[in-house]
Amino acid sequence: MTDRSPFDAERDPELGELVRGAFTGPDPAGFELRLGATLARLPERGSQWDVLAAWARPGVVAAAVAAGFLLGFAVWQAWRARLATPAVPSVAVAMLQPTTRGGEQPIMYAVLEGR
Repeated sequence: MTDRSPFDAERDPELGELVRGAFTGPDPAGFELRLGATLARLPERGSQWDVLAAWARPGVVAAAVAAGFLLGFAVWQAWRARLATPAVPSVAVAMLQPTTRGGEQPIMYAVLEGR
């Protein structure tokens, strides 16, 4: 048995040769020339900002602004509706309050209040 694990970080020369053989074409120098010629024929591209500016057409910007307003309005309505509903006292608050019904314990009053 060898001390080498199949998961070692060392390079495997046999596997490297197989991968290079599979990915190297019959004419590597010709491939580089063809690739360079293809890249030279491509139109000049600006920076990333130029590409993003081309995407930002007025319709897209208007749709994004409208979506932002709708989302903000929905969040505001939900927040306002939550504040408008009366708060039901929690069990901890009910335990601190004095008994309001004749003889019932505060915890029982809080639990049975909705019935």
